[in-house]
Amino acid sequence: MSELESKEYSWRWVTANELLSRTPCELCCAIAYSDGEAIENTALYDGESTTGRLIANLNSGVKAEISLEPKEPIYCCRGLYVEIGENTEGVFVQWREIPQGIGYS
Repeated sequence: MSELESKEYSWRWVTANELLSRTPCELCCAIAYSDGEAIENTALYDGESTTGRLIANLNSGVKAEISLEPKEPIYCCRGLYVEIGENTEGVFVQWREIPQGIGYS
């Protein structure tokens, strides 16, 4: 990956429900961290709210972090929304906006 390509990526430490992208993007990874109890109902959506298409539920079942690290980025055609559930200290999310005019077929 060139230095220029790496600058195209965004990241955020999310501690409350948050819309990260209103436009198409690629979800690269998400790591949810526990506040000391099992993570419940933390989720990622393709869209601008919880009414979007569910990408993943991040439920740990134990007092630890849980990660979503796909081999290839996940295409989100309607944006990217993070819902913070119970016992979640925060979620580290990395994504890349898709330049306008470039799409997937």
